[in-house]
Amino acid sequence: MFRKIVAALIAVLLSAPVFASDFVINVHGVVCSFCAQGLTKKVSKLPFIDQSKYTKGVKVEIESQRVTIAVKADQELDIEALFKAIESGGYEPVDVWSVNAAGEPDEVLQGQP
Repeated sequence: MFRKIVAALIAVLLSAPVFASDFVINVHGVVCSFCAQGLTKKVSKLPFIDQSKYTKGVKVEIESQRVTIAVKADQELDIEALFKAIESGGYEPVDVWSVNAAGEPDEVLQGQP
């Protein structure tokens, strides 16, 4: 009986959505500070973005063409909505990475849908 309960708990934990974290998105086409401002404006409007971190929840690194976002503690990352927001600004999202405790990209979650 105990094993069944433990197995059920493990299954629930492994299938749980990702909450309260930072994510890195590789984005092609971000080449200037004007691009960074436009991208920040588009992405920061998403309901799951934690605007208390970075610049309205978004940090754009032009040199590496990486965008780091903060997701609210009670929200789930919506990759499809994120990619649509990036594409609506004229940029190409390549992939999304979770960020580890050291602040480095850790595990790829999804390439372009």
